[in-house]
Amino acid sequence: MSDDEILKVVQLIDASIPKSCGVAKFRSYGEVALYANREGYLRIAAEMLKCALTNPMSADLHYLFNEDSDFGIDQLTTTEDQLAFFCS
Repeated sequence: MSDDEILKVVQLIDASIPKSCGVAKFRSYGEVALYANREGYLRIAAEMLKCALTNPMSADLHYLFNEDSDFGIDQLTTTEDQLAFFCS
């Protein structure tokens, strides 16, 4: 799949599903469960696809994982060096 095709999918999701319609929550119970409504999973997919195309800092999941979630995702990285930086 080309970058242009991926970008079209992201743009379609962005145009069709307002951020306010997506719901997502992490639950921790010794393991981790992810709940999301249909719109939430599609919004997650759009944000993840943005990481594949651009700087991961352009992707944002904070609006999905609100105070009702046990935790959120603070950083998205595309290199091991970035991961090491955030984990140090």
